[in-house]
Amino acid sequence: MKAQMFGWLRRGRIVMIGFALFASGCFGGDSGEERTQANIPKETTNSERHSPEADSKPFEYPMQGTAKLTLMTEFPDMGMPNRGAIDQEYEKRTGIAIRHLGGVPMQDNKFSYLLASGNLPDIFMNNWLGYPGGPEKAIEQGYILPLNDVIDRYAPNFKRVLEQHPDIDKMVKTDSGVYYAFPFIRAESDRVYGGPIVRKDWLDELGLAVPATIDEWHAMLKAFKEKKGASAPVTFRTLFLGERTAGFAGAFGVMGNFYVKDGKVTYGYLEPGYRDYLATMSQWYKEGLIDKDFAVLDLETVDKKMTSGTSGATIGWHAYIEKYNLAAQSNDSAARYVAAPYPTLIQGAIPEFGQLDNAYAGTSSAAIKATTKHLEAAVRWLDYAYSEEGSLLNTYGIEGVTYTMGNGVPTYTDLVVANPDGLSSDQVMLQYAHQTNYPMIQRDAQLIWKFEETNQALDVWKKTKHENYLLPPITPTTEEANELSALMGGISGFVNDAELRIILGVDPIEAYDEMVKQLRLLGIGRVLEIKQEAYERYINR
Repeated sequence: MKAQMFGWLRRGRIVMIGFALFASGCFGGDSGEERTQANIPKETTNSERHSPEADSKPFEYPMQGTAKLTLMTEFPDMGMPNRGAIDQEYEKRTGIAIRHLGGVPMQDNKFSYLLASGNLPDIFMNNWLGYPGGPEKAIEQGYILPLNDVIDRYAPNFKRVLEQHPDIDKMVKTDSGVYYAFPFIRAESDRVYGGPIVRKDWLDELGLAVPATIDEWHAMLKAFKEKKGASAPVTFRTLFLGERTAGFAGAFGVMGNFYVKDGKVTYGYLEPGYRDYLATMSQWYKEGLIDKDFAVLDLETVDKKMTSGTSGATIGWHAYIEKYNLAAQSNDSAARYVAAPYPTLIQGAIPEFGQLDNAYAGTSSAAIKATTKHLEAAVRWLDYAYSEEGSLLNTYGIEGVTYTMGNGVPTYTDLVVANPDGLSSDQVMLQYAHQTNYPMIQRDAQLIWKFEETNQALDVWKKTKHENYLLPPITPTTEEANELSALMGGISGFVNDAELRIILGVDPIEAYDEMVKQLRLLGIGRVLEIKQEAYERYINR
């Protein structure tokens, strides 16, 4: 049988944390004395009422009763997910049924409507760091629960994480020590997962190397346009221009977001290098090298352009390389897609920025509705992910189906590594495991992708100095967060519009100087003060 074998220990601190955590943790078990808090619901269902004798016994999965919980995520594009093998297995093991209600991002107006309706799900996976006024505001307003007491009562596995790993504990609470969500902690191996992607077959045909500098990118894009007939030589969605990656800005020593430089919180748009970056992007757009529709593109359109010959380069996630190469193979196309490094201005230099997430970025972290009638079931269901069994299931899927275990080492089966239907390993694992964007301590799944180009991509994209600039998951006070929300409501919209106007050539590059002045009038200085104070409190936690 063709299978990929691997060991548990991998590089990176979070991976080591995960191994030590799950190797030492036991499965289930209550701990801590029960305490009540005024804003923790007292009402329970019949399935959650225990006799004193039952409460004294260690808890074991599956949970007895018929609790059914509702759940939402922050990903609207997932819609109403089909019930897959992982969902069925989770219900069997935990004894708790989940009804998925789709996804709503916090910045969407639908999120506000949901709050106003009072129809929150029992469990809401979202980025609660981004809640207007901060996570403590969401608690104060009665939407979600503080978790300190319920962790003691019903979450022994997650409690063990906090006790044994103070670095995780520091990340996932507020400055005042309040836990507000069960977190998604990325593995070290998964903190980088996106970057530039190019058509290697076109480069070979044109006698060009994979570009490493801005000048080489310019030459490549011109060649794609003039010699390959690409009408949109590079195409991408706007989220790759600073929101999630540095895009091309890292070559100029900046990124369109907040970061820490020499101990000071910095807003990249104010830095001189950002002017040079915008001037370059505006020139590329004028020359027809950047997709003229990039400001309004969705993923499906980008995919079509990358697989039809309309475009030869993009910025995207790791799995896009696999997706594009699979499409080429199925169409008997000679197209080949590879990762390109984040560019620099000087050959051989290391870019300051690329794409790198904090181990805890706040995303996909699960809060519990303050008025849930199924409190224990919600906590037990979430706590399962932090147990050894839950970790194995979320990482490797179902034993005997997606992996086998020998001498304590999981080995993927042919269903994953040599799928009879031609599916890539990640496509298979989507059905049988959670692996990412889920409240858990992520482990390196060590998937072997179908195409070597995909396997090599992360090592290409990791070569930046981004780690030196990461702003940790700070939590401003409720008052500070309210002020930030009010200020950034005007700043974010303004700066995004001003940036696009310059790139699209609506405004000349000289408009950048006016943009900086306007940002100061809108209160960016006060924003930086608040974030600096919150950053210093975080460092001193």
